[in-house]
Amino acid sequence: VVHRQPSFLSLFFRIHPHRHRAAERRIRKSLTTPRRLELEKMLPLTPRYTQLAAKGTAAIGGDTAPDDLFTTYAVAATILFTLVVFLFESYLSLRQRSTYHKTQFPQELDTTVSNIDAERAKELKEEAANDKKEDAAKVEKKGDGEDGSDEKKRVDRNAPLLPQLQSKFQAAQSYGLDKVNFSLFSSAYSTVEGVFFLLAGFNPYMWDISCDLGSTYFGWTEASDEIKISLIFMACTTVIGTIMSLPFELYSTFQIERKHGFNKQTIGLFVTDKIKGLMLMAVFGGPFMALLLKIIKMGGEQFYLFVWAFTFVFSLFMMTVYPVVIMPLFNKYEPLPEGSLKDQIFSLAGRLEFPLTNLFAMDGSKRSSHSNAFMFGFFKNKRIVLYDTLMKQVRDDEILAILGHELGHWKMGHTVTNFVISQLYTGAAFFTFSLCYTSHELYRAFGFDDDSRPVPTIIALMLFFSTVWEPVDKMISYAMTVHSRKCEFEADEFSASLGYNQKLQSGLCKIHLENLGAMCPDPWYSTYHYSHPPLVERLSAMMRLDKKVK
Repeated sequence: VVHRQPSFLSLFFRIHPHRHRAAERRIRKSLTTPRRLELEKMLPLTPRYTQLAAKGTAAIGGDTAPDDLFTTYAVAATILFTLVVFLFESYLSLRQRSTYHKTQFPQELDTTVSNIDAERAKELKEEAANDKKEDAAKVEKKGDGEDGSDEKKRVDRNAPLLPQLQSKFQAAQSYGLDKVNFSLFSSAYSTVEGVFFLLAGFNPYMWDISCDLGSTYFGWTEASDEIKISLIFMACTTVIGTIMSLPFELYSTFQIERKHGFNKQTIGLFVTDKIKGLMLMAVFGGPFMALLLKIIKMGGEQFYLFVWAFTFVFSLFMMTVYPVVIMPLFNKYEPLPEGSLKDQIFSLAGRLEFPLTNLFAMDGSKRSSHSNAFMFGFFKNKRIVLYDTLMKQVRDDEILAILGHELGHWKMGHTVTNFVISQLYTGAAFFTFSLCYTSHELYRAFGFDDDSRPVPTIIALMLFFSTVWEPVDKMISYAMTVHSRKCEFEADEFSASLGYNQKLQSGLCKIHLENLGAMCPDPWYSTYHYSHPPLVERLSAMMRLDKKVK
């Protein structure tokens, strides 16, 4: 027996049903018939394509529509929330855009980096005496293959940071302005496209097309082969989404990134990457979705527990497979060459009892000149990957400082904490989904209004996460951003405690310099969007640590 809740509002009054009934009576009383008809004229209340409309029967906006508040106003409420989020995020982007028009180098960053340069100058003076002794010894060994190029590179890397940042300030402003303008346009297009698809009834239309394809070519029926038809639906919408987003990706990669000297991709490599991505989605995404739908359909009222366990196992599986199988399909990973850097990294890992088994260098320059470093692996099998671009941009001691930061995330349990949070998030989401899985008002409102047909589980999931869960997701996403920034400060402090404070500061400045990062971000924009604190905030925090130590 399928439990049909009297109204979707019962989701929020599940514990006290009498409160639900009283609340809905008050709302209905406030929406008298003339007032309701007036609202229906003002608001888009139903998709153009619905299952009943396709059969030539009155749709949910007609005379046979059920007298249910959620069914009547769900589409309008969804559009309203989408527009509110879009306007808020556009306002933040406009604030950020205004900062990119500044022509004066930010004073706070000037002061902070000047102090870093002063400290670095002191270190160089202390090293000068030792360098003279080493240079005298090297003169005797001249001809052993060194041509002086390493010395030139060393001098460039030791140059004061402030003049370099100042010289790149306008380039960073131009890069940021191009990105934020593109973001404003692409987000506006995405919002218009989403609202258009919603009002046009894209999902019910594509589902009916998928049913026709399954029936015509494979003899599948909606009642007995729902999961197979769901995979057709997933494939069709993925292809359409890829095609629709392609112009934006091409412009971002081959116009903005290339204009500012970052893109190294060719069109051939871009297309190859896209094909590989679609194939991987078919290989991993298809079976995952099929199993997920099967578990939901067979799991009973407490299916969310089985789904939770399944997603947990799948997460561990992907964390194992992704770096070993998937990443090598896109980049080349080679063991870090023997030398001082490799020895020092293993020494640092041993000092922190980090079970490092392998060090790799990745050809990140194959696609972009942006730099990075990351770790992966389980238990006693940890690996570290350095981008080849990173090793060209900073000194070895600064790489150690950056890895000290990354190892700080591991040592302080940030990685495990984030994984636990993601699993709790998944469990909460699917538990909430289980509460409204059988509330057909949600599906009827978005065009799946033929009660003689089963509601597809994949559609139930899509509508839940794009309507009911979307506001919750926005709040949790912001909370995770705040948490991430806190973790970054803690990892910086950890690296500083290892004696890398100065090196981390200079390393971060150089990475910021090479990546043309924002040097004067808007505080509201950065608070909402940045998972890492702005450069000046991180540098200031580390300088305060220096003062405490001294």
